[in-house]
Amino acid sequence: MKIIAYLILTGLLSVIFSSVDESSYGILEKSLPPVVGACLGGVLACTSIIVGILSGSSKSVKERASSDIRFSNFASSLELDIKILVCCLFAIVSLPYLRTLSYPFELSIGNASSDYLKHKFFSSLEIFAAIIAFCVIYELVSTLVVVLKDMAKIQKKED
Repeated sequence: MKIIAYLILTGLLSVIFSSVDESSYGILEKSLPPVVGACLGGVLACTSIIVGILSGSSKSVKERASSDIRFSNFASSLELDIKILVCCLFAIVSLPYLRTLSYPFELSIGNASSDYLKHKFFSSLEIFAAIIAFCVIYELVSTLVVVLKDMAKIQKKED
């Protein structure tokens, strides 16, 4: 239930901060894909560092990590977060193209034209995907730091 409330709040913020001005949403369309892509690369690099540390560890550390439910949950959560991040990156890259297409239907609400609603909708989706991506990146970095600290503690116990 908490996640649904966060998604609704994120959706509302996305609509509030979205713009129909081409210069405004153009900034998002130009800057978001490289930033989110670079963050995804950084997350994957951090993941490979953890795997490298784990593979270079002693046999008892490896056994402890493989039998620890927290590490198993971390690995599952990491996989889901990376998949969400890839989906957000795909949305951020593809939405500018989808904005340029003409659609066979016209929708207007009140005095808002179809073009206005189209730009508002796509801007909102771009902002929504960016917020979700940055929240996932924040969670991943926080979790990776905790795992690295735990790995350091385990290594100290081994020495």
